Amino acid sequence: MALATSTLTPAAASKPSWNPLKFGSTDLPTGLLIMVKSLALVLLLTNHVRILPDPWLPFVPGVDLIPPVLFQRTLQTVFIVSALAVLFNRHVRLASLVLGSTMLLAVLSSKAYYGNNKTFCGLMFFLTGLSAPGTRPFVRWQLGITYFGAGLNKLLDTDWHSGVFFENWAVNRLHHSWYIALDSMLPPLFLGRLVCWTTIMTELGVVPCIFIRRLYYWAICANILFQSSLLLFTGTTFTLFFYSMTAASLAFVNWPEGPLHVMYDTRRGLARRARRTSELLDIEGKFAWTPVEVEMNFRGWLELRNGGSRWTGFRALRTIVLFNPLTYLVIAGLIAIAPDGTGWSALYRRVIVSSCLTLLMPPLAWIVDRLFPDDAR
Repeated sequence: MALATSTLTPAAASKPSWNPLKFGSTDLPTGLLIMVKSLALVLLLTNHVRILPDPWLPFVPGVDLIPPVLFQRTLQTVFIVSALAVLFNRHVRLASLVLGSTMLLAVLSSKAYYGNNKTFCGLMFFLTGLSAPGTRPFVRWQLGITYFGAGLNKLLDTDWHSGVFFENWAVNRLHHSWYIALDSMLPPLFLGRLVCWTTIMTELGVVPCIFIRRLYYWAICANILFQSSLLLFTGTTFTLFFYSMTAASLAFVNWPEGPLHVMYDTRRGLARRARRTSELLDIEGKFAWTPVEVEMNFRGWLELRNGGSRWTGFRALRTIVLFNPLTYLVIAGLIAIAPDGTGWSALYRRVIVSSCLTLLMPPLAWIVDRLFPDDAR
């Protein structure tokens, strides 16, 4: 995110690997490739294929004339093949286009299957497939349109103005004990109005950040923190909405080319452990580690350099994690393996997301930096 000034440039032109943990040499920019591979992994881990519909109450007349079993099995087969093709780096742009088209066709074929989360996820794949070098940033535009539409819809809804919507949702639908306890100590609907107007301002406020390049960093932060707060409050991913909205942030990031230079103090045990772990997870060799014992310009126990940018200490360690594409597959996979329900799975998701926010995202990560200064051993 520190280099969030993306331009859609193609990756290196060598032959792509079958290894799903590698992200180079495809016809997609690294950020978009990580996005679609993370979403494809989520679709497979959540077994989303099982709910792909047969034609029933379609949005497009005539689709229900197709034999239901043939339609559904064809849809499911194409869905799985294209998701695996994305994951294993096989013609990822075409596979993304096909996978997105499959999900959008499923939406059009059944009003029962329809959902904003499935439509948006399908659009992420479909628009990525259209994002050839030199084309417009369709994925970023779609994210901006989604936030603008959501914010405008709430702004025009009187139940959101008064706080009634959130009050009813939190109390009568979710039965949030801590919300009910806090709400009882405040004036009627005060807490509901506060949350409703905060949501409206956040959704509309992030829109200009999405369309102005100098504000991309804040668009990424606002998007991830807002979607994470919804998951922490409800414990659910809203089927695919959390995954697709947060993954869309990767379309704003300009991934560095070539190896990133990391210097570490060989006298520090933490630095040596960081190197061993990073090299184990750095499948594509994106980080070049250099042992340093004494250097006038070396600060702290760990330093990462990329052009004119420099990070030290835990900031450097966090940046190494964020610049490793494998990080996003791991996070998406850890969240997706738990069923999307209440109880232990909701607690598990909250623990994973809150841990990632604390260690990787501002403002909580800044607190970690304060607790562990650069000269920590």
